[in-house]
Amino acid sequence: MKSLLLLTIILLASLLSGCNSEPQERTGESIYYQSCFSCHERGHGGAPIRGDMEQWQSRLDKGEEAMMTSMVEGYKGMPPKGACFDCTEADLQMALDFMLLPKE
Repeated sequence: MKSLLLLTIILLASLLSGCNSEPQERTGESIYYQSCFSCHERGHGGAPIRGDMEQWQSRLDKGEEAMMTSMVEGYKGMPPKGACFDCTEADLQMALDFMLLPKE
């Protein structure tokens, strides 16, 4: 019983310590690795691969507004906002900008 209580106290302390930390500034890269990576790194489900401009070109040709609509509402197998439900449109734009950068 004591070990269960000790474990509970340790878990609560670790959870509460995370609440006091300052939020990390979002970047296109951090959003990408949080929400976009699993599909866009390898092209899962037909997703255009990060940095592959040939795959992105047909989407770019439709215009930025159409791309943002697809990102916000979801497209084919991609969930709305790529499952980054707390992302703003500015966050999504940063993620898109990162995905369009050539890979090093």
